[in-house]
Amino acid sequence: MLQVLKDRNFRIFWIGEFISVIGDHISMLAFPWLVLQLTGSEFMMGLVFAAQGLPRAILMLMGGAVVDRTSPRKVMLYTNVIRMGLMALLAYLLFIGSVTIVIVFAIALAFGVADAFFYPATTSIVPSLVKKDQLKEGNALVQTTMWLGVIIGPLIAGFVIAGEASLGTHSVAAHTIGLGDDQQGLARAFALDGLTFFASALTLLFVRTRNLEKEDEGGTSMLEEIKVAVRFVWSVPAFRLGFLGIAALEFFFQAPIFVGLPALADLRFEEGAYIYGLQIAAYGSGAFLGASSAGIFKAPRDESVIRIMFSLFCFSGATIALIVLYPPYWWGMVVFFIAGSGDSWVWVHFTTLLQNRTPEKLLGRVMSLLMFMSVGLLPIAAVIMGTAFEINLEGALLVASAAIMLACGVGAFHPYASRFSVPEGVKDEVTGV
Repeated sequence: MLQVLKDRNFRIFWIGEFISVIGDHISMLAFPWLVLQLTGSEFMMGLVFAAQGLPRAILMLMGGAVVDRTSPRKVMLYTNVIRMGLMALLAYLLFIGSVTIVIVFAIALAFGVADAFFYPATTSIVPSLVKKDQLKEGNALVQTTMWLGVIIGPLIAGFVIAGEASLGTHSVAAHTIGLGDDQQGLARAFALDGLTFFASALTLLFVRTRNLEKEDEGGTSMLEEIKVAVRFVWSVPAFRLGFLGIAALEFFFQAPIFVGLPALADLRFEEGAYIYGLQIAAYGSGAFLGASSAGIFKAPRDESVIRIMFSLFCFSGATIALIVLYPPYWWGMVVFFIAGSGDSWVWVHFTTLLQNRTPEKLLGRVMSLLMFMSVGLLPIAAVIMGTAFEINLEGALLVASAAIMLACGVGAFHPYASRFSVPEGVKDEVTGV
């Protein structure tokens, strides 16, 4: 797997991506913590996530088309600069004590717009950096990098925000609304996040990529280009099942992880940000192991990948209930470690499968569709689940866990999971054959 790091372009890209994902996971913890301290409301946490996710969902397919028309490297470079500016602004407003929930909403919206273009670019760039026979290893290293960020980022954020660590618990009544001692810590966290985006953008200036095959535009509208990619994915039974299953999974998984569990940690522990950071870091540690092993060992047959994926996602859904039912922080770390190892292992193989079976001219749009299905429903999920969390936090988390296990169980045994044939009409349309 480490052979691909001998290539200068991939090595520079990998360094920049590593720095960037650390920043991503600093803000992933800091953002919901900021909203919770400002409002004390799980519903408002969900609403801010919705504000960030709405433009991302609306514009993501367009982002994929832009990537196909330009290049993943350019799109990543420009969006990193934009995100750096947004984090610097938020950090400054926190330092001077001028941040309000309205400002947080505005920055979340702007961040979502940038993400709509960044996500398809970052999932499309690997084929332009490595040879096709090194694609699995390249994807594994990118995933390994991301999960290193999941390990390091939340731990850094927890320490930076809290200033010190405590594993003690407190009663529900002990929670108070307001930034208090966390204000300067949150400012430092967002400032650090902005610096990571700057470093990533700087490294991308020195990366050179090969040009992927592009669509012959010929006056074709961007909307029609997006429709071609949708028709391709929908025509392949295994892809259709995989994409729909991932949408169902993420609808019930992301909101609990990024809205419900921070609120649960805040209620149960004195330093909830630190405990939540430990649990997310444990997931990242397992995912690091899983992504690394995916790059080293032989891949499963294509026909088995989606069945395995849904089987492993069943356990990921179960972790939410396991944490609710058994409160000790170390237990949450254990089950998250196991879930992370399986999730990242299978995600490397699913991504590689998709990239190998997708025509290059459609790669940006198909990967943007994957990102849309995995995060596009988050605005709706965040509002619905945020409301449910405010009514009954633990009960809503248990319902979400059961829904994930049911949806993924159906996917694991569905006959479409091993069917990859492309109808001739669709094949002619997307390949020009």
